[in-house]
Amino acid sequence: MIYDMTDYDILKELIFNQICKYLPAASIKDFLGEFNYIHSMLDNLEVTPYDPSMALIRQLVTEYIIFPLGSELIRKRHPAHVRSFLFYGPEGSGKSLMVRAIASETKSLVFDLSPVATLGQYVGGKSESDKMVAMVMKAAKAYHPAIIYLDEVEKIWPAKKKKKGGKKAKKNDMTNPARIKKALTKWRTKWITDDTRITIIGCTSEPHAGSKKEFKKFFDRAIYFPFPDYTTSRLMWKTFIEQVSKRPLNSDFPLHTLAHISLGYSAGSIKKTVEFVLTPFRMSKLETRPLKLTEFIGPLSQCANTMEDAYAEFQGFTDFVSGDAARRKAIKNALEGGDEGDDGGKKGKGKKAKGKKKK
Repeated sequence: MIYDMTDYDILKELIFNQICKYLPAASIKDFLGEFNYIHSMLDNLEVTPYDPSMALIRQLVTEYIIFPLGSELIRKRHPAHVRSFLFYGPEGSGKSLMVRAIASETKSLVFDLSPVATLGQYVGGKSESDKMVAMVMKAAKAYHPAIIYLDEVEKIWPAKKKKKGGKKAKKNDMTNPARIKKALTKWRTKWITDDTRITIIGCTSEPHAGSKKEFKKFFDRAIYFPFPDYTTSRLMWKTFIEQVSKRPLNSDFPLHTLAHISLGYSAGSIKKTVEFVLTPFRMSKLETRPLKLTEFIGPLSQCANTMEDAYAEFQGFTDFVSGDAARRKAIKNALEGGDEGDDGGKKGKGKKAKGKKKK
């Protein structure tokens, strides 16, 4: 049992098993992007809201995670007691970068309970899985500030399959990432309080593959990381090209065109394209042969893109976890003059009619 172990021994064992690990340093400024003032002016409560801007995401992360984690005083006085966050969005949208930035800005220990990190760890039975989570919580409390990182959370809280005849995961399967979900829920309430600077951060690129109800129940807040808008995309192309080439971009380079054709592509796709084009050989020829737009189109087309159906799935998930769909429905009913009351009257008449028939 862990009660026979000192906090230092627990931490040492978690480091040895690579559950407590070092993440490459990053700054929140590395998460590029600006406010989208036009979208903020056009937001309408009756329709699906626009995607959050990158600057708004930085602001939310700073106020709700970095400040409470970095300061014991703010943690105690923060009006919203937020224990867990869900980061979701397309692959390459900056979710892992943001986790690294939070850890660097707050100097937090990172405990990785992602499926990849826990595979083959503490597989002696259900009690071993509970022991692993309890050790993480105890070490996090002793050496806070701490982040409990859960990547690919759709595997920990998978959606229930409706198809009949499919293979079900065994109840005591120690290779199943979902083996830790009950222990996480149990120990989270006990160890994460106003006095402990511990935050759970889950990440997923496929929220539709997980259980929406369990996500909403476990995570106190959810933040959507969308693909960049035009202004942010333009800034990313310019920044990444200048970072890799180590020289300012020519003023006549058509950044606006590149930003338009790259809508739907994540920041990771843009950076990958720039690194593919600007090889050491190509950079040695920049003086005599400046960069052209056509050089980026081919490599960009090979990267992952958020298609319309995938984007609709992200919007549907946002509506569910935020409760926006229910709010829009309530607003619509209120504007239409209380149709709910009319429906209720109709239902009541129907019940009376059925009662008369039974007599």
